Amino acid sequence: MRKKLFFIPGTMCTDKLWTEVLPHLAKDFEPVLLNIPQGKSFDELAAYYDNLFGDKPVHVIGFSLGGYIAAYYAMRYPHNVAKLFVISNSPTALPTLEYTQRSKVLEFAKIHGYKGISRKKAAGLLDRGVLSDSVVDLIIEMDKESGEEQFFSQYQCTLEREDLRVAISDFPFPTHFYYSEDDAVVNSQWLSNLEGLNMRLSLYSTAGSGHMLPLEKPHELATQINRWAQ
Repeated sequence: MRKKLFFIPGTMCTDKLWTEVLPHLAKDFEPVLLNIPQGKSFDELAAYYDNLFGDKPVHVIGFSLGGYIAAYYAMRYPHNVAKLFVISNSPTALPTLEYTQRSKVLEFAKIHGYKGISRKKAAGLLDRGVLSDSVVDLIIEMDKESGEEQFFSQYQCTLEREDLRVAISDFPFPTHFYYSEDDAVVNSQWLSNLEGLNMRLSLYSTAGSGHMLPLEKPHELATQINRWAQ
């Protein structure tokens, strides 16, 4: 029987986020692609996934917002997690700039409606050195497919985040973080401060500033996942 790996996506992302990663996963893994249900707090999301996962400890992989959700789930249900893998996320409060930007976007959208992610904003999530029009197009496509209701749900319900450092330092299972060293959305110093707090914790920072690592570095990410999940 193949080992199931549960994937939680990021803000306004669909299953297409993982398209380039899946072909590089080892054949003995069975990827299970999840969505983020609407209108739920972090506690409610954790309960939702716990009911979905069943009784056996699971391998959970989360990207960006999904990474925070995965870590939060692990904090609430540590005995139901076999291993945790967090991509492009530092499970703490959003950086001040990101929090302010999201708050402004949310308030604007409440008045004028959500018009979708701009091409400039989508491109800003990628490393300039490997900027790809096709990846930008895919980000815009996922955003459009997710729609306005999903936008309001994710922005309103997940803006306020707590620092999970203490919980992570006590996690009794292997936990791995994979992120770009210059990603503006990730608090890399916060992650660095985790080193040495938990012998089961490992960090891997990749060069560049790209946030959308499943789309930018799918082969490297898959290699990290294969090693972690063995």
